[in-house]
Amino acid sequence: MKKKQLTREEELKRRRRILRERSAKIYFKITLIFLLFMAVACGFLIFQPDREYSESENRMLAQKPEFSLTSLASGKFMTDMEDYVTDQFFFRDQWISLKVLEDMTLGKRESNGVYIGKKGYLMQIPENNPDMDAVQNTLESIRDFAQRNKDINTVMSLVPNAAYISTQLIPANAPVRDQSQDISLAEDTVGSFLTFVDLTDTMSSHKDEAIYYKTDHHWTSLGARYAFDTLYSALGIQDPAQDYTVYPVTHTFSGTLASKSGYNRSQDTIDIYVPQDVNTECVVNYVEEGEKTASMYESSALDQKDQYEVFFGGNHSRIDISTPLEENKNLLIFKDSYANCLIPFLQPYFRSIIVIDPRYYYDDVDSLITDNNITDILFLYNVDTFMTDTSLADVLEPSAEEDSGQSLAEDLQNQEDGQTDSGTSQDAQAENSQTDSSDSEEAQTQDSQTDNGTSQDGQTTDAPSEDGADL
Repeated sequence: MKKKQLTREEELKRRRRILRERSAKIYFKITLIFLLFMAVACGFLIFQPDREYSESENRMLAQKPEFSLTSLASGKFMTDMEDYVTDQFFFRDQWISLKVLEDMTLGKRESNGVYIGKKGYLMQIPENNPDMDAVQNTLESIRDFAQRNKDINTVMSLVPNAAYISTQLIPANAPVRDQSQDISLAEDTVGSFLTFVDLTDTMSSHKDEAIYYKTDHHWTSLGARYAFDTLYSALGIQDPAQDYTVYPVTHTFSGTLASKSGYNRSQDTIDIYVPQDVNTECVVNYVEEGEKTASMYESSALDQKDQYEVFFGGNHSRIDISTPLEENKNLLIFKDSYANCLIPFLQPYFRSIIVIDPRYYYDDVDSLITDNNITDILFLYNVDTFMTDTSLADVLEPSAEEDSGQSLAEDLQNQEDGQTDSGTSQDAQAENSQTDSSDSEEAQTQDSQTDNGTSQDGQTTDAPSEDGADL
């Protein structure tokens, strides 16, 4: 049977029909795959237990919101539900990593506030728009605090971040805040009232060494050692140890920047430096937790995500460290987490060290200084944290009792001054009164004598004397 010859128009229609049929089949398959994917996602969302914490992102995850007509009408329920679905989405961590790889393939070198630099280095992008009024308030609080405690050796240092120091590793043309200006502002404001130690040159001179972690925003123990070598003289430490035994406690550290960015291709080594030829015995008291230990290191942290917590088990409101040092040197530290790996370098040279994290501390620091016979004070922050922190100013405020005591003393002094002035005024008035009275009496006497004299003179002039009568 001979095949019917189609006209050109009929052939085009046939091809369009075949294309539509094939497209419909493709769309149908895509729809089925999408629906299957959504069904799997919903199944995981419904039947998989909700995760409360993401170790890879180092944060708490959103939980299922409670439904109410009020929250639905305000839109809060849908917003919370969106956050919940996003945080609890199945294989969330894997999707984030896939997204980062896709961005890097397209040439993007920034992810969620983190620069993906050269040699696998991740660097936190410094805050470019800090609240300068809040920063100035913090600096003024430090200045007033140092002036209040001018008999105590007070030292302050701000540590520049990796993105500012390790410029050879940041992505090409990546903007970075000039942190030297922030450090200069701090030194100009408080430098006349305390000893300010600028660590910029120290860190810059070692920028080709591993002074910052690749996957975390902290400096390494090596960076902290170089900082100690610059700081110790300002803290009155003489002849510190020059040799250290270095113990690498983990080679699999993946820090906060890896969690934040989703880039997990690098790992770090955490080292512990133990100084030689000095006594490193100590008792560490976690005051709020009521726990004591004989070590500054928490080995159990090496089995969790944030292995940087090997230093003191992370941040605490107050830590008291006691040592067998006989010299009466007692150090108070106000700090962020950068100081955690620096404190072991300071420990052998003070009888006691009190560590305060202002983000969690609410007691009176003036009483703390008096009760513990503090001889030295150290403020140690990384620049980015200092420029965004507002808790330090509140902690450094003098207590209400001290304010009222000062006010009472001033009132008493004013009263004493007033009484003295009043007494002086009364004495002056009495003296003036007595003087006026004496002057008045003397004047009256003189007037009386003058009147008598005048009368006598008149009598002498008018009455003939006996001698004249005789003549």
